[in-house]
Amino acid sequence: MISYPPPKFEEQKSEILQRYQILSEDDSKNALCIADSIALALNVPFVIAALNRRYRKWYHCDFGLGAYPESDLQTYFARMHLSQSRFEAPDVEAEAFFTQHTTGLRLPKFKSIAGVPLTDPNGKRFGTLCIADRKVRQLSEAELSLLTSFGRVVSNDICVRSAARYAVRDLVELEHEKCDLFELATIDPLTKALNRRAFMRFSERELARFKRDQGQLSALMLDIDHFKQVNDVHGHATGDKVLAKLVSVATNVLRQEDLIGRLGGEEFAIVLVDSDAQAAAKVADRIRQTIKQVKFPSETGPFNVSVSIGVSEPFYNESSINDALERADAALYNAKRNGRDRVELATENVALMDPPAGSQVAQTLPN
Repeated sequence: MISYPPPKFEEQKSEILQRYQILSEDDSKNALCIADSIALALNVPFVIAALNRRYRKWYHCDFGLGAYPESDLQTYFARMHLSQSRFEAPDVEAEAFFTQHTTGLRLPKFKSIAGVPLTDPNGKRFGTLCIADRKVRQLSEAELSLLTSFGRVVSNDICVRSAARYAVRDLVELEHEKCDLFELATIDPLTKALNRRAFMRFSERELARFKRDQGQLSALMLDIDHFKQVNDVHGHATGDKVLAKLVSVATNVLRQEDLIGRLGGEEFAIVLVDSDAQAAAKVADRIRQTIKQVKFPSETGPFNVSVSIGVSEPFYNESSINDALERADAALYNAKRNGRDRVELATENVALMDPPAGSQVAQTLPN
């Protein structure tokens, strides 16, 4: 379901990663526990899962080898990938294959070695589970069968973790795409305010909540005074900067739960949650005063702009936010007729209130 404010991708990514702790690159506790179990069950001092390069970066399953460089260990034990089935060397010194090409490698002193292939469900080889002992040792058939079983456990663990990594990567990318699509569907690309369709949709949701909870809600209509002159004198590029700055100023004044949308051209609308007309008029005047103080650079020198704002409240019997926006729009045109650069309250919603000090908030009293 689409929600406002727009999804925060980094927060969503963090939540996904938390749900899939198995994906964490530095979380090898489970794999190390497997290595401990293998060493204990087979009574060997050394255990290592020698893996292809793509796996060894994130999967670490070893026991008794912490004092030796991982690169040296992987270089040596990767040679065991040549074996396509379970193997055993009770005395490595009796077989040149296990003793040659070790110059320069820091390795533990072991006399016997055994291993089983690590494969995916389709039989694709991605490593070897190796055990080694300091003494010459002939493993029994039961011990070799147990080693084979542990090989399946390690293979399955790697496959599950690998699948989880891809799954979470896909989920993260999907969330990224959802955020991009959300922005394309709901956000005005120039000002980053909600577009008209999204603003109306979210505003209707707030109106329904207002009626259900019998709370407070206010609608504002904003229009930049003499905006056509800004485009004619300073150019449309400068006019675009003025529009974007207006939204930036308003956003800094508004709360996260409030809505601001660009309805068209230089006309914007705001819905203030849990705010009556009196509170909304004060917020509107803060926006008016703040934007008036901004100096915009141009080729002919810096200039200022002003805005006119109309404020209204919806009624509980109204079925659409359009009614409140229309009253706010009528109040906006009153502000234009009364000299611009001011805040006007809709006639139907006017309340007896003292205008904020130094403000241009006008009250239109009912007849």
